[in-house]
Amino acid sequence: MSGAAPTSDWPPSRPVMGYNTWYHFRTSITESAVVRQAELLVSSGLAAAGYNCVNLDDGWMAAQRAANGELTGDAAKFPRGMPWLADQVHALGLRFGLYTAIGARTCQSLPGSWGHYDQDARTFASWDVDFVKVDDCGGMPPGTSVAALTEHFRQFGACLRQHNPDVVYSQELPIHQIGKPSFRSSVRASAEIAHMWRVAHDESPLSHDYASAMILGHLAAVRDLHSFAGPGHWNDLDMVAPAYPESGWTLADLRNQLSVWAMEASPLLISADIGALPPDALAALKNPHMIAIDQSGEQCSTVVMNGPVEALMKLDPEGGIAVLFVNLGVGTVTGRFSLPQLGITAARASGHDVWTGETTTFSEVSVTLEEEQTVLLQVKSTG
Repeated sequence: MSGAAPTSDWPPSRPVMGYNTWYHFRTSITESAVVRQAELLVSSGLAAAGYNCVNLDDGWMAAQRAANGELTGDAAKFPRGMPWLADQVHALGLRFGLYTAIGARTCQSLPGSWGHYDQDARTFASWDVDFVKVDDCGGMPPGTSVAALTEHFRQFGACLRQHNPDVVYSQELPIHQIGKPSFRSSVRASAEIAHMWRVAHDESPLSHDYASAMILGHLAAVRDLHSFAGPGHWNDLDMVAPAYPESGWTLADLRNQLSVWAMEASPLLISADIGALPPDALAALKNPHMIAIDQSGEQCSTVVMNGPVEALMKLDPEGGIAVLFVNLGVGTVTGRFSLPQLGITAARASGHDVWTGETTTFSEVSVTLEEEQTVLLQVKSTG
């Protein structure tokens, strides 16, 4: 095996931060594109902010396995192979990740890992792969039960850890159980066997008209799952910045997304062309207060309502509490919250807006929100 990546804290005790190729490149990903995005992570300052893992999604593998049954990269897209690419990413001080699927085929009908769990785990380890995402795209024997599927994810995770104890295991067992009685049990099982697991549908790159509803839908999906999250184990809401600005998302949409992901301690995996991100998007992604709230690793568990305005709270690692205010109603509304409702016993407190940088003091919080708008505050007692 070649030299390991120099980044520390791996597997991380805090939510993974990094990059995923899918929403921008889909199956057109190439080795030169991967190297370019890795270099941009470094030159943009995103790597220094904590985004330190480069993950290839579906589309990297050849259409058929090798004669010995091993997975290989698509030679036309990756002529120098996966070990070479891993070395290039590692040389930049970053981690390297690959995608596969639990069944016989990936979502793009390429070879999945069914029947090859141990072989693929050994291959990934030999390539110095630090992160493995295992999708659930079908391809299992007809009639496979949720219990049997769970066992397959458990087996694959065990194989990955056997060949590389430091690998991060990301999987999607719960995603096809959403809305079913088996959803919560699949999340519980995932928390026992993986570092991160998808609990919401794809954050598809749709227009601004759909962005807020999609983001708040993801918030609703994870609200009652906080007991399964903790150091080294996180509910995964999907990737961030998939459509800004390509599909009409606004800066407010991106900030809403990052606010929700941070409060839920979701992994932060950028999926976009980093070179095309405008300065305000890069600044949002690198916002140190948002990152600190996310990287606390604690998912919010306290919710208070005032009419249609919801306040979600958790301890802020920078002091005090982080509070996300969300308008779940129709039209512009104002929510009012007493300090005791927010867990503040002092007579007055200060609130720092993570996105505007403004700080105000108050004896009661009054927040006016447009429809589906969010505001993320860091609230501290002032006496």
